[in-house]
Amino acid sequence: MSPMNTPQLPAPSRPVEQAEQEINLFDYVGVIMRRWKIVVFCLFAVFLIVAVYTFLMKPVYEASATIHVKDNKSKGMVLGDLGLKDSNPVSAEIELLKSRTNAEQVVERLHLNWLISKKSDGLKFDIMEFTTKAKKPDYKITLTGADAFAVRDSDGNLIGNGKSGNILKVKDFSLLLNNVKGDKGDSFRLRLASLNATAEGLRRQIKANEVGRMTGIIRASYTSTDPALARNVVNELVNAYINRSVDVKAAESARTVSFIENQLKELSGELNTSENKLQNYKSQTGIMQLDGEANTIISKISEMERERAAVAIQRQQLDFAANSMKNAMRKGDVYSPGNMGNDSTGMAMSALSTKLSELQVQKSELLAKYTPNHYAVRAVQTQIDAVQKKILAIMETSRNNLVRQEQAISGQLSAYDSKIKKLPAAEQDLASLTRVSKVNSDMYTFLLQKHEEARIAKESTISNLDIVDPANLPEWPIKPNIPQNLLLGLIGGLALGIGLAFFQEYLDDTIKDPDQAKRATGICLLATIPPFVRHETQRDALPHLKSLPQIAGRDAVLDEVVPKKNYLITHEEPKSLASEAFRALRTGLHFSAINKDKKTMLFTSSFPKEGKSTVSSNTAIVMAQTGAKVLIVDCDLRRSSLHEKFGCTKTPGLSEVLTRDVTLEDAINKTAMPGLDLLCAGTTPPNPSELLGSEEMRQLLLSQRDKYDYIVIDAPPVLAVTDAPVLTMVSDVVVLVMEAGRVPIKAAQHMREILGRLNAPIAGIVMNDKTGKGEQYSYYGRSYYGKAYGYRSGYGYGYGYGYGYYSDEEPKHVRKGKRWENYVPEKILRNLKKYIPQ
Repeated sequence: MSPMNTPQLPAPSRPVEQAEQEINLFDYVGVIMRRWKIVVFCLFAVFLIVAVYTFLMKPVYEASATIHVKDNKSKGMVLGDLGLKDSNPVSAEIELLKSRTNAEQVVERLHLNWLISKKSDGLKFDIMEFTTKAKKPDYKITLTGADAFAVRDSDGNLIGNGKSGNILKVKDFSLLLNNVKGDKGDSFRLRLASLNATAEGLRRQIKANEVGRMTGIIRASYTSTDPALARNVVNELVNAYINRSVDVKAAESARTVSFIENQLKELSGELNTSENKLQNYKSQTGIMQLDGEANTIISKISEMERERAAVAIQRQQLDFAANSMKNAMRKGDVYSPGNMGNDSTGMAMSALSTKLSELQVQKSELLAKYTPNHYAVRAVQTQIDAVQKKILAIMETSRNNLVRQEQAISGQLSAYDSKIKKLPAAEQDLASLTRVSKVNSDMYTFLLQKHEEARIAKESTISNLDIVDPANLPEWPIKPNIPQNLLLGLIGGLALGIGLAFFQEYLDDTIKDPDQAKRATGICLLATIPPFVRHETQRDALPHLKSLPQIAGRDAVLDEVVPKKNYLITHEEPKSLASEAFRALRTGLHFSAINKDKKTMLFTSSFPKEGKSTVSSNTAIVMAQTGAKVLIVDCDLRRSSLHEKFGCTKTPGLSEVLTRDVTLEDAINKTAMPGLDLLCAGTTPPNPSELLGSEEMRQLLLSQRDKYDYIVIDAPPVLAVTDAPVLTMVSDVVVLVMEAGRVPIKAAQHMREILGRLNAPIAGIVMNDKTGKGEQYSYYGRSYYGKAYGYRSGYGYGYGYGYGYYSDEEPKHVRKGKRWENYVPEKILRNLKKYIPQ
């Protein structure tokens, strides 16, 4: 065994799996505070986008109207009186209100499919008429004079020239513009959109719902950037809905009125003719009246004719309803017949019509979620078809009964005609004329009565719907809601920022604190080095920078090459927190292996720039401060830096000694620290690993063991090059320097595996928090490094009693008197300290 590598220190334990830790609120707050930049950026960006969108958005207005739907079907019914009806008829009315037919009427009346775009500023006009049958109904209208314009199609072809107030008709194109005001050359684009597509778009924008529950009041609304358009759309929709509802519900009555009016026109002429013939016959023959038997027969015939006319009217109503339903079924639509009477047949058809409306509402609701081929939609459609077939069957049965009644009445009339033929010849002629005249007169009176009844039935359907409140011109927009949008922007930006902060935290797999380093590598912690804090105004008074060139035997010109920021804080500020941390490291190294030789100490790291040179140089200083004689060797031949820290020249150095270009005595530099010597790296060789692993290197260190109490080796990183593993074979103790928040867990474990295969005598880890990231992740925050000393005790690992212990001077940040901290429990204050600006 080499005397340089005496009995090995106990091998470090195996890495342990990261145990589940208790997570409290302060852990989440810590993540946000560490990632505050991304939180602030997202908050500002989202808020700015929302604010710009809100203030650039066109105001949106909403107009609404309310309609009362009267439900007369439930009067007198027990369930209706108790408010326990099986269905709400308002649901069917809402679907009818939003129907495509109503939307098409609104589009046609308001000309919503006339689309105007690219209008010149200041150009005003009114479009009174616009029709076209072109495949591409897109035109450009350009003013050619004060009230003249030219029309061109999408290909630029001239359609025609027109004048304001005069209609322009060219083949399948017509356009009428009024009140045209603009300059010559002003233009706009006019396009005729599809009626179906425009109506479908309007339907999607219309909102209709029942106000309250079981109130029978519908509120219809429409939103638009034009308040007048929003009002007009709602009012036109309501009017179209009411008119169509009246037309649908009074279709049978209207058909009956039309039928009776046609009959009255025909019968009016026949009545006049028959009366004139009867009057002439009486004047010529002198026979003025019939006997009692003939009058009785004539009265019976007249009564039977009226009865046959009434049956014919009922049959005509059934024929119209049946044909309408058949046409609707062929088109896939639904038709509900109107009031068919108060008898059993009429009540049955009314009940089926109500059921049909309910099924249609169910189908509309399902179509909003599913396609027409969905099994649920098909099931409802099957029920609709079944109900319609039942209604048709009832209509056919009723019609057959009416036909049989007409046949029976016709048979009775034939019997009365036979009786008239048995009268005397003179009375037969008078009876025939009297019969025709009386039948026509009675039928005319009967038809007039039925006409009034049908007209009243038609007009009575209007009372089913009432406009409670028509739409008015909206005064205030409903969108954008500036306070709400800005608040949502703040909340959304904050949520996005916090989410990204936690996502970044999840992706960050670096070792951030000592506990995590121990869990990941299974190596004990020697010390934690806090960030160096130095006041630049005090640097000029540091004795080290003034005396270093003279003590090192160098020229004063070297003052210019001394870095502005020196890292030998243990010599410059021995009472600082960082200096005390290095003393704790010295103590940790002393007790890392009792009764073991620890003369040669090697400092290395995972990656470059983790601060191992700073840690090794300051450790050498604190060892020299105890009176020990220390030699620090810069073995980082590729990227040496100790000569800069101590203010010495790089050459001659270690590489010259190993190549025997100079002697060791000529290469060693005397530093400003009593008992501390420095051997710089020297010239960068082409084969650093071979030099460091050579026998000359081993003999060099052996020769200095008796001369120096400690030999500190500043080695290159383990994962970067193979120099450090080679040097572990000639070292008694290996110290791993790890920068907080930089080294990934996998890299640290890989470094431990490399050193473990070499049986390197690892003493422990030094957590170097040079950037302050570890302070951010530390549980105790700023108090972890003992900044609150004198007023409250620090919470470090026992090394940081700071200024309050080593100096009578009280830190400026310590304030006496009554402060809010006096009233905060100790446990809560420890957690809050890291988030409170000091």
